[in-house]
Amino acid sequence: MKELTLYLDDLTPGQLSMKRLAEYLRALSALYGSEDSVHFDSVQVGSAQLKSFIEDKAFPVVMNQVREVSGGLGKKKAITAYERLSELMAADRTGASIRSEGAQIFQFPSVKNEEPPLRIIKPSSIQGRLYSVGGKDETVPVRIEGADNETLHCEAGIEVAERLAQVLFKPVRVHGDGEWERSCDGAWKLVKLKISTFTKLEDVGFKEAVARLKAAGGVNWNDVSSAHSEILETRG
Repeated sequence: MKELTLYLDDLTPGQLSMKRLAEYLRALSALYGSEDSVHFDSVQVGSAQLKSFIEDKAFPVVMNQVREVSGGLGKKKAITAYERLSELMAADRTGASIRSEGAQIFQFPSVKNEEPPLRIIKPSSIQGRLYSVGGKDETVPVRIEGADNETLHCEAGIEVAERLAQVLFKPVRVHGDGEWERSCDGAWKLVKLKISTFTKLEDVGFKEAVARLKAAGGVNWNDVSSAHSEILETRG
């Protein structure tokens, strides 16, 4: 028998639930292969060490498979197991390595400790086509289709939700406290907006909108002697 151990650097045996241990062992068994010749021994103290013994005849086969997978080669089942182990380690935020008799066979890629995205809450307004108002709780989920066909997630109290339901499938502008998240590239994305008030918008075409603006009148700059100065003064 030859010993082969998975060292989970940032976990102790007491932090591993039986379910989590089983998930690690299932993936580890698939990674090693030669299932009938691989025997789990114990979880050692210190960092959690999942210790196994490999029968002598199968040890070279297992070692070759482990080394191939770590280099991006090998059987599809073993590669899938390697990816599953990496997912478990990332979720548990732990580094890991496989060793034999204390000698390191290979090191799993280290887990990146990414900072959580920045979130802020501020008064916000968004607009789009209201297409969903529903739910059975006091806070009612509301969905609005944005200009790029994206779904804008909102919520409202029962009273506001009842009034929103009367303008379902119509364009609206909603106001309230919006929760925004900044991505790694600096762009802000709406996570959720809690609607306090809203306005139904008229579904007017561009030509009609321009005609209405003309009909409403405005400032005739031709009658102003110093239009540029007037504009600057108005802007403050």
